[in-house]
Amino acid sequence: MTRNTSENSDPILLDAKGLKCPMPVIKLQQQVRLSRPGDLITIACTDSSAEKDIASWTRVNKHQFIQVINTDYGCDITIQVKPK
Repeated sequence: MTRNTSENSDPILLDAKGLKCPMPVIKLQQQVRLSRPGDLITIACTDSSAEKDIASWTRVNKHQFIQVINTDYGCDITIQVKPK
């Protein structure tokens, strides 16, 4: 995991490859609690339901769903932590 700062626009990287529902969402939720408003978080997932689950969790918790990039292993999902 890397840290995002106001001077650095690189996202915090989480590895949820091999984890099944609901673990990718739980891992993301744990990181959001440690993050600051505006931080970007990218989570690498292999679970086929991760995109739908994370999109729903992001919407319910009022974070911003930024993008999904399909990869050889599954997908990378990026969100932005909401302002407090």
